[in-house]
Formats: sequence, structure tokens, C-alpha cells
Amino acid sequence: MALFETTFPPYHPFGSRTLTGGERGTDVAVLQTVYNQSLGVMNPPQGPLGTPIPVTGVYDTATVRAVRNVESYFALTVDGIAGPSVYFAFGQGVGPHVTYGGPAFGSRRLSQGASGGDVTVLQNRLNLYRYATILGAPADGAFGPKTAAAVLQFKLDAIANGQIGLADNSTVGDGAFDALWIYTYAGGRGLFSGRNGFDVVFVQYLLRAYGFYTGPIHGYYDSPTQAAVTSFQRASGITADGTTGQATYHQLGLRNPVAAPSPYPVPPITPATPQVDCCFTLAATASATALARGVFFTHNGPVSGPSSASVQWMLSALLAPPGSYGSQYTGYGYTLNGASFTALTQCTALPSGDAVWTAAFESASAGPLTQAAVTVAPLTAGGVPGSVVLSGSGSCPFTV
Repeated sequence: MALFETTFPPYHPFGSRTLTGGERGTDVAVLQTVYNQSLGVMNPPQGPLGTPIPVTGVYDTATVRAVRNVESYFALTVDGIAGPSVYFAFGQGVGPHVTYGGPAFGSRRLSQGASGGDVTVLQNRLNLYRYATILGAPADGAFGPKTAAAVLQFKLDAIANGQIGLADNSTVGDGAFDALWIYTYAGGRGLFSGRNGFDVVFVQYLLRAYGFYTGPIHGYYDSPTQAAVTSFQRASGITADGTTGQATYHQLGLRNPVAAPSPYPVPPITPATPQVDCCFTLAATASATALARGVFFTHNGPVSGPSSASVQWMLSALLAPPGSYGSQYTGYGYTLNGASFTALTQCTALPSGDAVWTAAFESASAGPLTQAAVTVAPLTAGGVPGSVVLSGSGSCPFTV
């Protein structure tokens, strides 16, 4: 998720490391965000969980205090350390608590053809929202075409809500995992009597919205919660055992038309990213076939000094596969300003097909980028470009 990855680097999968104090990264930001979101809907009866904390991406004093509150509230060892037991209360199974046979959710990239417990978690999380109608069945741990379609729709919904940095494809990588952790609040484990946590909060929230639960939203899987789940299961025509598993997650989602929620308002903790200074269309050349459009933009401003510049660009919808220009071409490549950015003087392989591509680069010596010229061409496996199929240029005023 580019918002977290650029604001709270470095990237660490949520739950992948023990946090004791002072650590920085996206996993800390996810923990802080889910904590705040859960507080927003809870009315715990046994003492406060505290108040929302700043989302800083740093495991700071406020976050340690919040974790101690979580540990106390859910009857865990109170030490302020975010380890497997704390992550489990957040619905993320790692280490001794890994769910559905593993591997842990977020520990590897997922795409069509994958199978395992992490795929089950992915399907459960998607099944709690409108994507249940796309998946069409409870989670089975196999990443097939329907799962691919559900992932794509989830990412498109997130992009439509203003999320940046998610490619419109069905691969689940770093940004998609972060989006799933902060947009989908349950599904990482089965729930039953005595298993408490923030994922229980969301199940209680849905059950109350559907008229099956009238108690407080407190995150405890107690007798009233179990009875509400049983009633819901009976009304849905599935096994009524009071346990929230794959079938129940799917049925909950069939009644929930909600798409990916809007991005959580995360304040920047470093100087704000410069505004978009340069944006122009890349036009198809006479050599192009079935090319829809291309767009180039930059965030142009000082990065590591007054002579530096940061550039991000996006190229949209190259519909023709590179092989349509000759069997020797296996990808696409681009150039930007010739030698202005040394790392970009040669074409670099890009994905083919109907996709949105993004990349970001920095230069400490090129000086403010005032002009940008971009060309795109099919590329051989050895890096030899063919005829240019997209080109464009524009001015880029410098912003301090």
C-alpha cells in the first residue's frame, strides 16, 4: 500500500516481527490503525482500552501503552510487547498461532494457482464484504479464477476510494496485504467461545447490524455472541454450531454490500510529498497497435538536497502484448530524459497486458526536473528495444 510504504517505511508484514520499542515500519502503522479503528466501534464493559493513538509507524511510548491496554483487556501477559499472542488478538495468526495450516498470511506473495492456509485467510477476509458474491463459496484455500476476480475487484474498489499504489491486477503483494489488514477486519482465524479479539468486534458489529445480536460490542466471544452466531447460522441454512468459520464468514458477507472502505486518514510524519507538478499524455506513434493511452506524471521536489529530485510516473493500459510487435519481444521498456537519470538510460522490462504500471526514482545530482520526455517500446529479453510505440514530453515546474 503506497500510502503506508512511502509514509512509514520500511515494509514489514504485519505480525512478522516482535515489537518491543523503537521499531519503525508499516507493521507498526497497521497495528496503530487497526487499534484506532476498533476503538471507534467498541463499547467495552470491563474498563477502557484507552484512546486513539497517533499513527506514526513508530513503536513509541503511546503504542506500547496501547498494547499494554490490549493485553490487559484480553487477559494476555501485560508487557507492552507485540508478539504472537498480541497479533492473534488482532486476528493475525503467526508463530505458534498460525492458522489453517499456514503459511502465515502476508508471508509470501499470492496469485492464481497458490494454495494454503494464507489463501484461506485471504478468501475469508474478502468473503466478509461484497466480494462474497464473486467468490461464490466459503474459503477453500485454493487461489482460482474466482479468487483472482475478487482480489482484482477489491483493489479496484480501494483505488476508486483514493488508495494509491495498488496495481489493477489479481496479485496480492505488499501493498495489497496492508490494505487487507486495515480494510478487512476479520477472517484470519476461526472464532469460538473464549477466543477474543478485534476480529470478534467486527463479527459482533455485523451481527448487530443484521438484527441477531443486541449486546455490547466488546470483542469477547461470550455466550450471547455464540448464541447470536448460532441464530444467524440457522437463518442462513448452514450448520448451526455457534462457531464462526469459513461458511459463516461467507454468509455474513453475502448480506454485506460494502466495498473496500476509504483509506484511513494517516497523517504524514515526514515532509509532505511534493504535489504533482508535471502531467501529460503519451501519444501512440505510427508503430503502435491496440494502444489505448499512456500518462506520465512527476512529484518533483527536493529529496536529499536542493539539487535532488523525486520522480514518479504511471503508464496506463498498454493493451497489445509485446509479442504482437515480433516474437523476439517479451516485455516493454521506457526511457526518461536520456541521460538525465543515469539509471533510466536503458529500457527496463515492464509487465505486459492491460495494467497500470508505477515506478518511483530519485536522483541526488540531476537537479530539479524541469522537462520530461518519455518513450516506450517493446523490449527483448536481452534489453533491445523495438520501435517506439508511445512518446510524450512536458514541462515540470519545480516545487520546493
